[in-house]
Amino acid sequence: MKAYPCLVLLAVGLTPLAFSQGEAGFIEATPVFANITVDGNVSDWEGIEPAYVDDIGDNAGSYFDYAAAYLANNNNYLFIRITFASEAPYGDYAYMTNIVFNTDLDRATGYGFAGLTGSEFFIQAGGVYDQRSGQNFVDVYEQTAENNYGAFAFADVAPFDNTTEVEIRLRRDLTFSNDANGMPGLLNPDNAPLFEYPDFMILFEAETPEFSGVEFMPNADPAGGETGIYYTFAEGTGVEAWPLY
Repeated sequence: MKAYPCLVLLAVGLTPLAFSQGEAGFIEATPVFANITVDGNVSDWEGIEPAYVDDIGDNAGSYFDYAAAYLANNNNYLFIRITFASEAPYGDYAYMTNIVFNTDLDRATGYGFAGLTGSEFFIQAGGVYDQRSGQNFVDVYEQTAENNYGAFAFADVAPFDNTTEVEIRLRRDLTFSNDANGMPGLLNPDNAPLFEYPDFMILFEAETPEFSGVEFMPNADPAGGETGIYYTFAEGTGVEAWPLY
């Protein structure tokens, strides 16, 4: 069932409260319309406030200590910026980080990440993976070196290097498909849009070298409530052109 948590705030005339560093559980981010170039240079994020500021030093053995997350969009793309507390080996170990999307706002559907949210798809090292079936990875029938775990689409990521900043760009019009827009052999290619609704929850996870999820952004709700950043696509004027390849 589709839920709209922000409507409760609007109905009683309230506005989301500003959060402090390390606040846990459900975080509502301000929608931001912007045009971002994903090239590893974060200067075009100037003036955009973080959607969440994480505690430092809580990575518990992971190579990655999240410091902040930024979210923005234009008519064609969702933009994500991740800041690490110190230089992290993203080029070698990006597969130990996950960006989780709960797009139906139902915690009980999709794949459960540490019980914090239910994921319809997630991004790992640029690959986009279908989790609607409840499986972690939905494999292609014939795995390849280029697509070992069955990514059905790919996000633009920069840089793939040791870095304190990572930028990601995900097309808003992507579908769960096995045609020219995706990869062959998917288990459930129904051409449904990734973003059926204009709002979603997003959660950042980082793992230890033993693949244990230990670092989350936002921090887990100590009361057991759903955890994630709630974001609604901002509306803007003008139509951005698709890049030519």
